[in-house]
Amino acid sequence: MARYAAQNSSIAFDVQIKPSFTPTGTLNVVASDKASVIHPQVTVTANTDGSYLLSLGTVTSAAPGHYAGDITLKLCADAACATPQAVSSVTVPYDLTVAAPGSAWQGDHLTALVPWAGVPDWSTFQGNAAHTGYVPVEIKPDQIGPRWKGGPIGQSSNAYYGYGNFNTLTAANGIFYGAANNVLKARKEFDGSLVWSYDVSGLSYPSVNPPAVDNGIVYMAAGQQSSTFLFAFDAASGAVRFKAPMSSQWENYLAPVALSDAVYTEAGTYGGLYAFTPTGEQKFFSRTAQVSMWSPAVDANAVYMYDGTLRVFDRKTGAVLSEMKDQNVQYGISQGLGSVVLGTNGSAFVANYANAYVNGGTLGNELVRFNTAKGFPDWRIAGNYPLTPAYAEGVLYATNFTPYRIEARAEADGALLWSWVPGQAAETGWKGEPVVTKNLLFVSTNVATYAIDLRTHKAVWSYPFAGRLALTPSGILYIQSEEALVALNLK
Repeated sequence: MARYAAQNSSIAFDVQIKPSFTPTGTLNVVASDKASVIHPQVTVTANTDGSYLLSLGTVTSAAPGHYAGDITLKLCADAACATPQAVSSVTVPYDLTVAAPGSAWQGDHLTALVPWAGVPDWSTFQGNAAHTGYVPVEIKPDQIGPRWKGGPIGQSSNAYYGYGNFNTLTAANGIFYGAANNVLKARKEFDGSLVWSYDVSGLSYPSVNPPAVDNGIVYMAAGQQSSTFLFAFDAASGAVRFKAPMSSQWENYLAPVALSDAVYTEAGTYGGLYAFTPTGEQKFFSRTAQVSMWSPAVDANAVYMYDGTLRVFDRKTGAVLSEMKDQNVQYGISQGLGSVVLGTNGSAFVANYANAYVNGGTLGNELVRFNTAKGFPDWRIAGNYPLTPAYAEGVLYATNFTPYRIEARAEADGALLWSWVPGQAAETGWKGEPVVTKNLLFVSTNVATYAIDLRTHKAVWSYPFAGRLALTPSGILYIQSEEALVALNLK
């Protein structure tokens, strides 16, 4: 076992043993180590092949530092561990780094980057056009560790309730892109070094928004009022491909969504959806309510946005295909602060995310599954959901303030499948949308970032740095805050 753990948090790990003897009675196990950073309690599960799965964990009281050595597993025939088994103990090695907020950087580990085969780019807000935050890979917690740490992408000068840093990054072909302080920058995933940059300060009303990337082109909506444009850049060189005019007011947007034949972005003087070709010709403009800070969700046929009404547009013409009003929205929505998430069988998951912050979150909101095939909501769950959830394999993963927990809910009926509650007293909020893989769910509280095992529902890795998350095909997890950008190796 080789893991990182944030100070004051416990991480779980499994050890499998297959005794060369038949245990007497019920096998009981107690763990110990010289540094006393391993919890003595062990849960034992018998397997059908004669092996046993031992579930262990670290203590929350471990001081920051590096601990390495052996765990002694005492094998007993009784719960009090007074009667030893024929083999009384076994040892297993461990390597644990406990890190505290503000601890010195553990050092760069610039290993060669070999992209995962068949894993798509982290191309827009929450990774893809459906905004699921899903990356189809298996990740071993023992392989997660620091790669490099750099300065922040930057923070917008505007405030958005409690949303925090909205300048999310995207990545493709070993380069990541982020925009802030009127500048779009392309940097190498290898070490964070600058590849190219573009400054929009020459606009009459300069402003930048998060970028998207597709097929060698980076797209970014920039500017306000009469100097608003969708820019397109060559992803490798930064050369401007086109600069298409749009209308807007004093607003900011989440990232566009780009597909092979079109790019879609929020804009418009009184709210709206623009679509352009990859060469800069406007395909359409469709009116929406005047709501800022959202990213369109897109599938093969349609574009989706939510402003208290789920609006569905034809992807090629912009014609309104359907409008499904959320009858329980009692207050006007001025900031979306997220996006629609597309599931299967017509699922479109939404929430009025801004209500999680208004009046200290006292209004609350609802997590809703609209059935776009049938034209109505299938279910709604009351709570206080501040961020766009993640989705994979029929399960929605949502951050909730009330109660404070991560929720795994069934796509079909919204049933609570399991939940996870952060354990540190200082943890009171969420800093980033969840990201899900085949075996792990990454979540960021206001204190630390965690990897939660989808099988055991326990935290198996943690790190004392919080922010917005991105997981790229290069095998890097990014944690992005207003003070720094941390890159972590995942393999």
